[in-house]
Amino acid sequence: MIDVNATTSAISEKATEATNIFFNPTFLILGVVFIITAIVVLYFLKNILLNSIIGVFGFLICYFIFGIKLPFFITLLVSAVFGIGGLGTIIILKFFGLI
Repeated sequence: MIDVNATTSAISEKATEATNIFFNPTFLILGVVFIITAIVVLYFLKNILLNSIIGVFGFLICYFIFGIKLPFFITLLVSAVFGIGGLGTIIILKFFGLI
């Protein structure tokens, strides 16, 4: 048969552990710090992220739609890091035959 006292004590221990986790102010403070950090990082890096996305999108348009055959991985890396300005620099270097 099932030992009711052992089951009750096990449930009681688990409930105590859950209460310690749920109502622990350390987790609340840690969560708030993570949220604030994410907001600050996204606020300051928003323009950088947008520039990188536009640079990669511009590279894909140049490579696949216009047929400008640039070195794939190097140009993808430069356009992801420096954005559309990096892509423009690579295209100018290609125009002058330097790459």
